Amino acid sequence: MRHSRHSTKRKSMVNSSHHAERGEKIKRSLPIRLARGAMFTVAALAYLFVSTSLLLFHGPYQSLKNYFIQSLDTTMHGYLLKPLSLWTLPESEIDKYKPNLGIRGPSALPTLVDYSNGTNGHSPTSIKMETIHEPTFTAYVMFISPPTRVEVAVTKYIGVRGETVSEFVNDTGAIAGINAGAFQDSHHWRGTGGIPLGITMHNGQLVHNDPSQWNDDPTIGITNKGQLIVGSYTVQQLRQMGVTQSVAFGPVLIQNGKPVYGINTWGVAPRTAIGQLRNGTMVFVVTDGRLVNGVNDLGASIAELRQLMLNLGCINAANLDGGSSATMVYNGKLINTPTDVLGERAVATAFVVMPN
Repeated sequence: MRHSRHSTKRKSMVNSSHHAERGEKIKRSLPIRLARGAMFTVAALAYLFVSTSLLLFHGPYQSLKNYFIQSLDTTMHGYLLKPLSLWTLPESEIDKYKPNLGIRGPSALPTLVDYSNGTNGHSPTSIKMETIHEPTFTAYVMFISPPTRVEVAVTKYIGVRGETVSEFVNDTGAIAGINAGAFQDSHHWRGTGGIPLGITMHNGQLVHNDPSQWNDDPTIGITNKGQLIVGSYTVQQLRQMGVTQSVAFGPVLIQNGKPVYGINTWGVAPRTAIGQLRNGTMVFVVTDGRLVNGVNDLGASIAELRQLMLNLGCINAANLDGGSSATMVYNGKLINTPTDVLGERAVATAFVVMPN
């Protein structure tokens, strides 16, 4: 019996020692296994990235390639095209997809209309909202009467940083606002939005004009009589027409009652636009996109935006800065869903609706 107890005890000690050794081996091998797993994951992801990049940029799906390049190249992250293509996409190829702002060079001076005494057929002072659902985007439409209530707001931190549309509305005591013109970014990922581009005017004062930055691309202006002007004009021409508010962007969608075609290299994205009806009512449009509200919010193309403005009855209309800048604010509330992960993006200018 004593021999049996000693034997059992020795076996127990051997088993304990064996289990301890196994546990120690497992502990030693765990980091190795984790490292191998991590290396396999990295290799799989690298293979997936390379194969996807080659298929996207050099595969047989030309329409998919066009869509991707156009959509990314018209955002603030267009610089990512080269690394995403593994530096196999030459600059000459990317240049084919550069945004085409349509009308360039001098535009004919339009017939001037006086809307300062209100708009025909509409309430003298009103703001009306409408939501339009299209297959790939949702559009938020604002009708403003009289149009002389619309002004350009410029960041009070000009040269340093921009402001959000909500800040513009609060600073100016406005009722509503949308983002407006082009601006220079000093930071790739989010941007400061502190430097407007092109001919920028506020209440008759020329705030910014650097032809070397914006050349002869479109200007969107509002005269002291409330008429929306869209086209390529000099400062002298704008003053001759009585323009007191202006920003620069494009493309022009409708000019003097005629749609402007031939602009097809912009992909789909959130959009902002401004237009004017024949009776003078000013129209703000902001669309969602980039799947912020599901698969039905992919975004609007320039052609779709132009058709929307035509359907609304606009006789003059222009595309404004879009993408993550696209923002509409009304009565202190954000109407659309901006795509910037941090919320509203800081921009250099906004169109705001002032109380009468």
